[in-house]
Amino acid sequence: MQNSESRFGNDCDRSCKDVIVSLVGNGSYGEVYKGRHVKTGQLAAIKTMDVTKDQEEMKAEINMLKKYSHHRNIATFYGAFIKKNPPGMNDQLWLVMEFCSAGSVADLIKNTRGNSLKEEWIAYISREILRVRASTFLLQPKQLWEI
Repeated sequence: MQNSESRFGNDCDRSCKDVIVSLVGNGSYGEVYKGRHVKTGQLAAIKTMDVTKDQEEMKAEINMLKKYSHHRNIATFYGAFIKKNPPGMNDQLWLVMEFCSAGSVADLIKNTRGNSLKEEWIAYISREILRVRASTFLLQPKQLWEI
């Protein structure tokens, strides 16, 4: 297996000292954890995926995060690295990014009375999504990606 630098460019940060605090969510892609940097105490979101999954898709996600994480509505991307596991276990790609303590829009809906949002909130969220789409579309007209 290739080392992480040659597979993912210079994104690998071997000095990363994030430790997992708790599981935040999971899905078909992998898991998302809340982590804490050992030296700084800063919280981070750590998305883990088995390296056996589509590596082109992993590269595309890293490149998208690197390119657009400067936008105020996209979590800041801190880095990516491969966590080597013992033989018999899949290595993992760890994407480390800003931890958004308020959670996702889905979390907001689940925690709202009646499991629905007020029209003003929907309007605000929609406007912010359109800001992301507009800025990324203007920068890369042929690239379409899900939000």
